Amino acid sequence: MSKQYNKLIKRRRRAAYLARRKKALAESAPKKATAKTKPARKVSKSVPKKPAAKVEPTSAASKVKSSEKASTADVLGPDAGTPEVVEAPKASTSSKD
Repeated sequence: MSKQYNKLIKRRRRAAYLARRKKALAESAPKKATAKTKPARKVSKSVPKKPAAKVEPTSAASKVKSSEKASTADVLGPDAGTPEVVEAPKASTSSKD
């Protein structure tokens, strides 16, 4: 546990040293003439955007869109819509002798 405490002391000493060094540099540096501050830019008031006009699609346009889509028969073939039923031959349980 003492090793961890030594690290803590070392960290505090380093922080104090850096603070002293920073203060000394600030005092030794020649003071610059303060620059005149620029006035703040005027911010224009924001104007809310107008909502975009909604265009209703015509029935002809909707028909064109639906005709462009592929049907299931085009993609899967003509038999794709009906499930296939395979009948297995039934074995007779009764035997005739």
